[in-house]
Amino acid sequence: MEKSIRQTVKSSTLRAGKKTYFFDVKVASNNKKYLRITESAYEGEGKERKYNSFLLWPENIVGFQTKLTEVSDDKREFSKRTPAC
Repeated sequence: MEKSIRQTVKSSTLRAGKKTYFFDVKVASNNKKYLRITESAYEGEGKERKYNSFLLWPENIVGFQTKLTEVSDDKREFSKRTPAC
């Protein structure tokens, strides 16, 4: 059976220290678009990069954006130090 090739419609990259995030809009075999977010992490000299990814379908994008905005809206929360456990 021939492996289907996923068409990439749009891509964007975000570099953040030793990690790189890839945002790719692709077309599934049923012609439905989806967003694939991949994290690539540098594990050190001589080691392979580690990849993690997940998919978001159109019906979940707005909810994902809403929750991301909800938890990241107050930028001051990110600058606070968390007490050690």
